[in-house]
Amino acid sequence: MDVSKYLSKVMGIYLIIISMAMLIDMHQFMVNISVLLNDAPLMFVAGFFTLIIGLLAVVSHNIWQWNWRVLVTIIAWLTVIKGASIIFYPQYIEYASAQFVNSMSCAYIAAGIDLVLGLVLCYCGFRR
Repeated sequence: MDVSKYLSKVMGIYLIIISMAMLIDMHQFMVNISVLLNDAPLMFVAGFFTLIIGLLAVVSHNIWQWNWRVLVTIIAWLTVIKGASIIFYPQYIEYASAQFVNSMSCAYIAAGIDLVLGLVLCYCGFRR
């Protein structure tokens, strides 16, 4: 199987599930984020897992062609940056996440973008 299609399917399904969880019960999602932000060791572990997943995606898929595959590469690199930021700059991530939690409209916009991006990735991954 083509690595681009495989990662597109995985990332697309992930984004759809996360966005649907947010849209169905945004209040509980925000509560969970708040609890996570207040648990520094758990945030540290989450940063390591995020970094590992991002590195796996970047190493297996670092394709900079001007087509849909570049979306997979950009998401992979953003995941690496996010994981490293959680590890190296937890106070910034905590501040940025607190801003996100305090703005329901921002959270709904993010959920909408995740949903659209997930649908696009699934379409690209599952089409023949």
